[in-house]
Amino acid sequence: MDSQPGAGTIVRFAGFELNLQTGELREDGVAIRLQPQPTLILTLLVSRPGSLVTREEIQQRVWGTETFIDFDTGLNSAIRQIRHALKDNTGAPCFVETVPRRGYRFLAPLEKVEQSGGPAAQPFVAPDRSDTVPATKPRTWWRSKWILAGGGVALAALLVVAIWFAVFRAQSEAIDSVAVLPFDNASTDSDTEYLSDGFTETLIGQLSQIPRLKVMARSTVFRYKGSHIDPQKVGRDLKVRAVLTGRVLQRGETLTISMELIDVRDGSQLWGRQYSRKLADTLAVQEDIAHEVTGKLRLRLAGVEEKRLTAHVTENAEAYQLYLKGRYYWNKRTPDGIHKAVDSFQQAIEKDPGYALAYAGLADCYQVPANPLPPREKMPLAKAAAMKALQLDDTLVEAHTTLARVFYAYDWDWPGAEKEFKRAIELNPRYAPVHQWYGGYLSATGRFPEADAEKKRALDLEPVSLVINFEVGLASYTSRNYDRAIVQFQKTLELDPNFPPPHTFLAAAYEQKGMFEEAIATFQRAISVTQGPPKTLAMASLGHVYAVSGRKAEAHKILAELQRLSERSYVAATDIALVYSGLGEKDKSFAWLDKAYEEHSFSLSQIKVEPRFDALRSDPRFADLLRRIGLPQ
Repeated sequence: MDSQPGAGTIVRFAGFELNLQTGELREDGVAIRLQPQPTLILTLLVSRPGSLVTREEIQQRVWGTETFIDFDTGLNSAIRQIRHALKDNTGAPCFVETVPRRGYRFLAPLEKVEQSGGPAAQPFVAPDRSDTVPATKPRTWWRSKWILAGGGVALAALLVVAIWFAVFRAQSEAIDSVAVLPFDNASTDSDTEYLSDGFTETLIGQLSQIPRLKVMARSTVFRYKGSHIDPQKVGRDLKVRAVLTGRVLQRGETLTISMELIDVRDGSQLWGRQYSRKLADTLAVQEDIAHEVTGKLRLRLAGVEEKRLTAHVTENAEAYQLYLKGRYYWNKRTPDGIHKAVDSFQQAIEKDPGYALAYAGLADCYQVPANPLPPREKMPLAKAAAMKALQLDDTLVEAHTTLARVFYAYDWDWPGAEKEFKRAIELNPRYAPVHQWYGGYLSATGRFPEADAEKKRALDLEPVSLVINFEVGLASYTSRNYDRAIVQFQKTLELDPNFPPPHTFLAAAYEQKGMFEEAIATFQRAISVTQGPPKTLAMASLGHVYAVSGRKAEAHKILAELQRLSERSYVAATDIALVYSGLGEKDKSFAWLDKAYEEHSFSLSQIKVEPRFDALRSDPRFADLLRRIGLPQ
């Protein structure tokens, strides 16, 4: 059995000192803050250098015999904090070695310094602003002044201490709102952009899991990407207490990440840190950043919140990097971007077949309109990937949301879709896309007040999201409130004049108001800015307005062009049915709607509320179509 050093022992290793009596850890004389459980574990490991300390022993010594239902999460978090404090490398550790499924071993050689006559006096070090101030230091200070200089000096000293405590207390308040601005890619290679974007997006997602913290959404902060900004001004504009900025530099296999947390009130730096790690340690450094940022925001996390910070991740660093690439390309929402995203997510899954988030990302790739595959090819793939993600992790809100969308837009399983939406909202009510898409579901079924409420919830969460602003306008359009829809679509285009969807449906709203010339001009603009499958909807919409405004020859030209396109790529049958409806050729329109039914056209789920099919509603075939896709009459 290893003998333990005496209670008054200080052990030294690689510039660090650990007092085994007080648990105080210092580096080059500067105190390093560790929470109680990591301190106990580090002391236990250091007291038995080179020997295996089992997980069972750690549980017994640190957590005791009481039931601890989430021991794994607590232990993993504590070890991460120790490694972070010691700047240890997970892949090639110098201090704490993991013995898989057994325990841990302390590796570094130790120098023991026995103290005599009690602990050696330590120089006073100003406390870290995030630490709790030891009560003994201020009292000792002002008492000594009382003895030396009498009551007047003591009163002044007491006043200084009171002011110091008041300032410290204000500084120690938990920060309740933060904006994580897009990290700068300081590398000369644009192909590494996925790292800076990925770190930003992952950190936003991790912090958003904390109920007491308001975190600005990705769509809000990425408006500032690539621009020279004043972080304090941005924070004031966004009405947050703190702003986090970052810079990522990759040189060969070395990754350097610099970060700064800024107090919006006065522009002061609350915290700054630079991490320098191997590229293979990308996953570990992301977890370290999340934990350290949370600490610097002065948030005390419950066990379940601590678990959320690193939930759904992989242990495979390569898989994690490929996942970041997948999300980077997916966010472009172009056919080429979707193709690259699918490839990245599939490679991530090959590296780690149990990586639930990679399956969720793959599911998202197959269900977005930018994916050019026909519904019968892509939607079953989306469903399979989402269900696999949930098989691996039933708490993934992204996968529940995607599965819900597949259920109603492709399977026409309306009850199943609503169940999935509600489960997603239960898991994370602050996930804006679930409110956005649930609003679309409610609108498709004719539940307009509920649809408005859900889409406005989404907008409250992401007020500058282009797609959510568009969806709010779409809810007004399908409920026949065209004036309100026009205002909302115009507001969306003020955010980005080249965002395609608002052009198409702004024109549709103009058409419903009889403003045919404005509609034609806006549809033409929509065609010019749209790529991929949504472009054929803009073309068909132009054909429809040509038809209803009496320009039937031009409508037929559009029809001919759509049919030529359908010979080499997917064109939704609902698009061609729309033009025939405008021309008043009902039989041909219903023939194409029947084809849309066979191909499970995505747009068919909206047919109950699409105003441009009003000319067909009195026909019994329309009611039969609604019945077949499960929509109420």
